[in-house]
Amino acid sequence: MNFLCKAQAYLNSVVSTVNSLAEIVMSNELNDNIEAQYKTVGTLLELEQATSEFISEIGLDSELPQAISISKRKFMNINKRLIRHLEKIQLQGYHFENVISTLKLENNTLKEEIHFL
Repeated sequence: MNFLCKAQAYLNSVVSTVNSLAEIVMSNELNDNIEAQYKTVGTLLELEQATSEFISEIGLDSELPQAISISKRKFMNINKRLIRHLEKIQLQGYHFENVISTLKLENNTLKEEIHFL
């Protein structure tokens, strides 16, 4: 398997992992565990940001622009689902303003990065 195939497999794997983390946050089992939801979203965001840095450092954006674009769009959709979920939780009196704001900023960053691919 060559470098680009492995890189694309990595991207697919990261998207799958981020999606799984989002599903954990939105699972019924964590409804009452706000701290675990908060930490899981933090891990998710760290993974997205680390992936973005890796893409830039390795130069994958010039090698696999379409795959990068698709991955970033998937991250944006995952983040949108999380934002909706966290906004619902906020209605119950929990404070997720900072996390929601961070997710929105991440989506804006992803949108800009897609624009420049």
